Amino acid sequence: MERKYFYPAIDRFKLLAALLVIAIHTSPLTSLSPEADYILTRVLARVAVPFFFMVTGYFVLPKALKNPDYGRSYLKRIGLIYLISIALYLPVGIYAGHFKGAGILSILKMIFLDGTFYHLWYLPALLLGFTVMLLLLTCLPLRAVSIICGLLYLIGLFGDSYYGLIPENSFVSVLYRGLFHVFEYTRNGLFYAPIFLLLGYDISERRPSLALSLGALGVLSGFFLGEGISLKLLNTQRHDSMYLFLLPIMYFLFSSLLEDCQEEEQNTFPKDLPLYIYLLHPLFIILVRGGAKITKLSVFVDNSLLHYLAVTIATLAGSLLLTKLLSLVPKKSRRKKTPNPQTPKKEES
Repeated sequence: MERKYFYPAIDRFKLLAALLVIAIHTSPLTSLSPEADYILTRVLARVAVPFFFMVTGYFVLPKALKNPDYGRSYLKRIGLIYLISIALYLPVGIYAGHFKGAGILSILKMIFLDGTFYHLWYLPALLLGFTVMLLLLTCLPLRAVSIICGLLYLIGLFGDSYYGLIPENSFVSVLYRGLFHVFEYTRNGLFYAPIFLLLGYDISERRPSLALSLGALGVLSGFFLGEGISLKLLNTQRHDSMYLFLLPIMYFLFSSLLEDCQEEEQNTFPKDLPLYIYLLHPLFIILVRGGAKITKLSVFVDNSLLHYLAVTIATLAGSLLLTKLLSLVPKKSRRKKTPNPQTPKKEES
């Protein structure tokens, strides 16, 4: 007899993760303490995007491996979301001069690797990372896939937070400079996404106990904070998305959230709300800044915390309005049974 399970804690953390992404892009504590803002947005908030990858790895990847049509359907849906997002932000990008002087190769690199707007890198990373994981898990045993994904993340790590540890003018630094002609950052679908997709998939196969997860989180949180602060003090960071202790932190965090498991669905908020928040928040950052300029209410820009709150409230309102409008679309015109990139599907046992 089939059972369907639901995970309220996962759903709630999806919403929190989306709000953390807004924090990353608005730096809410800067006016109070730049140091505190760094800890919040450049260390703690870096759990947000890996969490979304792990949701896909846990809920979508196992089904895609069993049913290739399911995997293709998922990739098509993500591709469609990405195309819509490109069209939505294209006028903003043109106005901001993002495409000024860009050749065909540069534009293709933006579309397929880096994203055409600063937050859209996640979608091509998800498309590439998911495809890589499907190929690896189909062709190789899990242990070999784990080694490959670990090595890819290690390469990415030294192109991100640990970049400053590479000796200048060394052979390795030359290799990385060449790499950055292809990728803007190593935080992408090749070096970053696969390991978190794999962690989600691995937890779907075997999960540690709640006691172990909570205990490990308590211990590892200190190491994670220490790593982020130390790298900042050492000035090694080319970017600040990839940390060594981010891997175990995400593994045990995700595992502990799965303990909130129920057989009845709780509709606390629209399931697509975190997705819309993620996709739309840069538009509301622009609108809040423009509105503050027009109304002479510069406090909503100058004060970082008020700026964050204004953007968050506006984004929530806009996203809820969008969910309401889309709910009015006849169901027959919607795509059926297509997975959401940030909404966990029901697990059956």
